[in-house]
Amino acid sequence: MKSIIKYSLSLTALALAGVFTSCGDFKAETPDIPALPTVTNLKADIANRVVNLSWQLPSSSLSVEGVTVKVNNNSEIYLPGAVSNYSIYGQPMEMEYMYTIKLNYAGGYVSEGQSVIATVPYEDLADLASFEVANLEGRDVTFAWTLPSAPGITGVWVGLDGSEMGTVFNVAENPDGGTLTRQKTGVDLKYRAKVVYDEAYYSDGVVVNTALPKMETRVGYLMLANSISALPDDDEQAAATWFNDNYVETDKGDFINVSDLGKIDFDEYGVIWIEVDREGLGTGWKYLPSNLVSDETLDLLREYGANGGNLFLANMATQLAVPLQIVPENMPINTFGSGPGGENGDLWSINPHLGWVFKSEGQYYDRTSHAVYEGLEFEMVNGYEYATLPLLGGNYKEDHNSLWDINPYWHEAGDPAPNCVKWFENVTNSLVLAVWGQVGDHCIAGMVDFNANSVHGQCIAMGLGAYEWNVNNGTNPYQGNIEKLTENILNYLK
Repeated sequence: MKSIIKYSLSLTALALAGVFTSCGDFKAETPDIPALPTVTNLKADIANRVVNLSWQLPSSSLSVEGVTVKVNNNSEIYLPGAVSNYSIYGQPMEMEYMYTIKLNYAGGYVSEGQSVIATVPYEDLADLASFEVANLEGRDVTFAWTLPSAPGITGVWVGLDGSEMGTVFNVAENPDGGTLTRQKTGVDLKYRAKVVYDEAYYSDGVVVNTALPKMETRVGYLMLANSISALPDDDEQAAATWFNDNYVETDKGDFINVSDLGKIDFDEYGVIWIEVDREGLGTGWKYLPSNLVSDETLDLLREYGANGGNLFLANMATQLAVPLQIVPENMPINTFGSGPGGENGDLWSINPHLGWVFKSEGQYYDRTSHAVYEGLEFEMVNGYEYATLPLLGGNYKEDHNSLWDINPYWHEAGDPAPNCVKWFENVTNSLVLAVWGQVGDHCIAGMVDFNANSVHGQCIAMGLGAYEWNVNNGTNPYQGNIEKLTENILNYLK
């Protein structure tokens, strides 16, 4: 074998020597790349807020296998076959967008692009012709409405006036009205209804006032063991102890053993808190405690949600968002840690200023006014340019994140405008409330408020590692913030 290798190397050396001694006559052979015709007569016609692209294919013997449509040199849409038109819905009004068309030829060749610029003009969208409260029952509010005579209506958005959260009713299923369940009782409620066009545009909306009679509900804590001391992790024990002192002992809530979940009156509990925070847990909801993810338990939690019951999914329990159909099956938690942790002197905070670095581009979202932050003080820490909420001081930290890195899902969807956070919120009918303290862009969804729909109730998922109930040594100077934040979340969902 050695002699063969030496012989091969010597042949290689001779061949290289021949190349270098005759480099003046050497010409590298390159494959012939055919001239690739591009599209012609590219047009962008706008009608009823839809950008209708059309183009003419070249007369060529080359085989066109597909067409690539590029929006603003960012998101790409691949159209198989030799198509000559495509319509794009939901582009922002009064914003100039560039659309580029490239042809994909057999052999993997792609032509140069031809571009056209178009702007969807501003349109004053018609509101509902009528909007009223048709019925109040328990914690349910039923609305009646009359749609305007206008093209492109796909839904009616209803939510509390001034809130970004709301429920979109598909007009194919709800042409005359709809019902919001599990609403707050004993307070004046002002609802705004907006007409949704093309699943992307919203009218200004009309408002109606109402109030539900006061109805007390309790807070539930789903116990995954027979007692607090039997819980396998110090963080779970600390959370359950706090709940016992502040809800059970004050007769505002109850521990609900998993085995008793099917025996409770769902209407009695406005929210159920599910807390999982354990070292060594595997990634994925199926690795959560077996009594929590059994078919029987998940069926009961789905039934509770369909009845309008709200959930607080804390730490690793955020992974339940998939089996409980709160997020699509193809969008599970993808940033996860369950290691033992270690000494860390940093101050960890959470940031409600989403897209701070994109302020000049109009893609900054300030979530500090959300109810979960009521009575909490944001602080300027760690040299950040914005105020964040400190949760974990300089102690031993476990770094147990269980949250969504949005970017991979956004890229897979073709980077639809305007950014990954707005895309995530649109897809999941949610509001992202916080990212890691150091994050100034839109990359993650760490604490999320998922709005209720016909399948599940309201849900807040808190998966940021700074939300740690018990430090392994020393004390956490910001323990009060963790407790107040939790109280706010439970009161908001209750």
